[in-house]
Amino acid sequence: MQSVNSDTKYAPPRMIPSIVEGFNAVANHIYIILFPIGLDVLLWLGPTVSVKKYFLPRLLEALETSPDVFSGEAAGLVVNTRLIWTDLINRFNLLNSLRTIPIGVPSLMISFLETTTPFGDRRMVELISRDTILIWTIVFLLVGMLIGSLYFAMTASAVKGSGQPFDLNQILEKTMQSFFLSLILFTGVVILALPVTCLLSTLLLVLPSLGTFPFLLIGMLSVWVLLPLAFSPHGIFYGELRVGKSIVTSIRLVRSLMSPTGLFFILLILLGYGLDFLWGTPGTDNWMLLVGIIGHAFISTGLLAASFIYYEKGVKWFSNSLQPKKQEKPAAVS
Repeated sequence: MQSVNSDTKYAPPRMIPSIVEGFNAVANHIYIILFPIGLDVLLWLGPTVSVKKYFLPRLLEALETSPDVFSGEAAGLVVNTRLIWTDLINRFNLLNSLRTIPIGVPSLMISFLETTTPFGDRRMVELISRDTILIWTIVFLLVGMLIGSLYFAMTASAVKGSGQPFDLNQILEKTMQSFFLSLILFTGVVILALPVTCLLSTLLLVLPSLGTFPFLLIGMLSVWVLLPLAFSPHGIFYGELRVGKSIVTSIRLVRSLMSPTGLFFILLILLGYGLDFLWGTPGTDNWMLLVGIIGHAFISTGLLAASFIYYEKGVKWFSNSLQPKKQEKPAAVS
C-alpha cells in the first residue's frame, strides 16, 4: 500500500514581494524595455499621421445644427464641446493606434499632444480618404497587437525564467487570442456604455444639481465590473490558456481575492501614472525627455512583470484552496 499526500500549501499573493520580484525579473532581462522605448521614440520623433481634413469638416457640420436644437446652457455646452473636439482632432496622431489595449506596449508619449521635437515640428502626413484612413488604422492596430503580444510573451517568459526560444507560431496564436480578447472586451464595453450614457445624460438634464456624483458612481460601477477581467491577458501569456478559459480564471481569481487584488492594482496605477508626471516633466523639444522615456519603460515593464507574478501566486493559491481536504488516500495496488 502506498499513500498519496497532497498537502502542499500556497499562501495568497502579496503586493510588495510581487512588485520586488517583478522588477528583479526585468532587471535580469533588461532588453524587454526596448519595446516601450522604441514605441515612444517613434511617437516622439516620428511623423504625425493626421485625419483632420476628413473628420473636422464633418464634425463642424454636425455641430453647427446643434445650437438650433438646444437652447440656453445646452447650447453653450455644445459650443464648448466643438472647441474641445476641434483641438483634439487637430492634435490627433493615428500612429497612437500602435498602443493597443488591453494587450499592448505601454507608452509615455501617448499622453502628449505637442507636435514639437528637438529637431523642430514633426512632419505631417495627412490622410484625406475614408478608405485610406480605415486601411492604415487596421494596419496600425494589427502591428500594435503583434508587438504587444510579443512584449507580453517576453515579460511572462522572464517571470517564468524558462529561457525557451520563441516559436513564431505560438506568438501568432497568442496574437489571435489577444484579438479575440480585445474584441470581447470592446463589445462588452459598447453594450454597457449605451444604456449607461443614456442614463447619465438623463440624470444630468433632469437633476443638474447632482454635479459630478453620477460620474463618480459610474466610475465605481465600472471598476467593479472590469476588475474581475484584469488578469484575462495573463492567462493567455502565462497560463497558456484560451481566451474563454482565461477570462473565467481571471474572474474566479479576482472574486476570491477582491480586496487585496483591488489594492494591488491601485498601487500599480499610483506607481505607474504617478511617476509618469516625473518622466513627462521635460518638454517634447528637450532631449532630457529621453531619460523619462527610459524610466517609464523600466517602471511599466516592472509593474507588468509584478502582475504576472501576482497572477502566478494567486492561481497556485486558488487551485490549492479548491482541493478537498484529504488525509491519506490509498493508491491502487497493481
